[in-house]
Amino acid sequence: MSFHTGKELYGNMKISGINYLPHVNNYNYINKDEKNNDINTKPKEQWVGLSNVFYYPVNFGTSAGRTYSTDKHKLAEKTGNFQLLRFNDIPCPACGKKMLNLHKFETFVDEISEFTPDKYLECLGKYREYMRPVEESVYNELIELSQKSKNGEKDIRMLLVQLRDEKLPILQRIQMKKINKMRSLSRTLPDDEQKVLDRKIQGLASLIKKSNAEAPFRRKVMLDRISKVKIRNPRTYDKLQRIAASFPTSSDMNSAWIVKYSGKNKMDEDWDSYSIALRFLSSSIGNTDHILAYAIENNHDDISNYMAMHNACNSQKGSKHFLQWWNEDKENRTKYMQDYFDKADELIKTKKIKKKKYRHYVELAEQTIFDVSQGQLKLFKDEETFTEPKDQEEAQACQESEDFEEYEEAEDYEEDEEQPTDN
Repeated sequence: MSFHTGKELYGNMKISGINYLPHVNNYNYINKDEKNNDINTKPKEQWVGLSNVFYYPVNFGTSAGRTYSTDKHKLAEKTGNFQLLRFNDIPCPACGKKMLNLHKFETFVDEISEFTPDKYLECLGKYREYMRPVEESVYNELIELSQKSKNGEKDIRMLLVQLRDEKLPILQRIQMKKINKMRSLSRTLPDDEQKVLDRKIQGLASLIKKSNAEAPFRRKVMLDRISKVKIRNPRTYDKLQRIAASFPTSSDMNSAWIVKYSGKNKMDEDWDSYSIALRFLSSSIGNTDHILAYAIENNHDDISNYMAMHNACNSQKGSKHFLQWWNEDKENRTKYMQDYFDKADELIKTKKIKKKKYRHYVELAEQTIFDVSQGQLKLFKDEETFTEPKDQEEAQACQESEDFEEYEEAEDYEEDEEQPTDN
């Protein structure tokens, strides 16, 4: 019996927008029986997990209790074909850090699979430039703590456990501030609604205060409970949901990351060091973001509305309107988006992206940003504004060529994988 390496897990499947990786569900630990080449579930004591490291493409069955519709299937297939996801070193327009493609992440999985837990930090150091700000700050703390440790502790989980007592009170203070905002909002409700919401709030406050490694506070559970509260006034309900959504997560707060992964997972098992190590980089894989959220504008789904973005950054952005998301960190995100489009423009002009429909991607996407920001954010120069094709015949010819190009991409991908572009 032996553990799967990255290549054993998905090495015989093409990694592209057309040929999808199998989705790895939460805590789906597997191994390979070398004798009969079967995949079997490991005994609990031998579990080493991937723990849902692949955020895309989705498994078009069920996930988190939801069944994906045909429209969701088509959307994920279409956005998964976004060419910029195939490159490394493209700056994320949300945080400015480099994005990983799946080929690079596969290389990391193969490398770390060969190490023992006390060497995981060393292996992660080679990929530090790809870590998002939260993961990088946690990594830096672990390195510092390891250097100060008298016994030279290097196991990631043991180091996180040492930091937990310091970080948990910080996280709890922020969570309780959000709870107090909910209480203030509750006082504006009619008596019947107020009683129901107060009971929910009291239960959540109790969970936060008692939160420990054995009984962690789970943000997703909180969001689910709050979403089910019945409030007749839609504006008040919306305010409540916004407060709930603003609770810190492991994607946006150092303390929340450390508290989460030093505790227990959904199976009530300790997070193991291997799974934690993968989390440092899985959130840095590129994903397709809709500039104007798809939930807001269902019909606006083409490359003029796409940006490549870290998995975790895209998840944080969610269905927020572009203006709301941009205003959260206006100065930095303006710069990050400009850097992103400069890199995209370079890839297109040097013909590393050859598909015809990408010829005007940068101008189209920048125009979309200008429109959805109501003219507040202008990334293009006046002389570079995009002009439509001179006639409908040219536009139609360009459109008709796309299906053939998709087929060509599937034919040529094996060569790209062996010699990845911009890796």
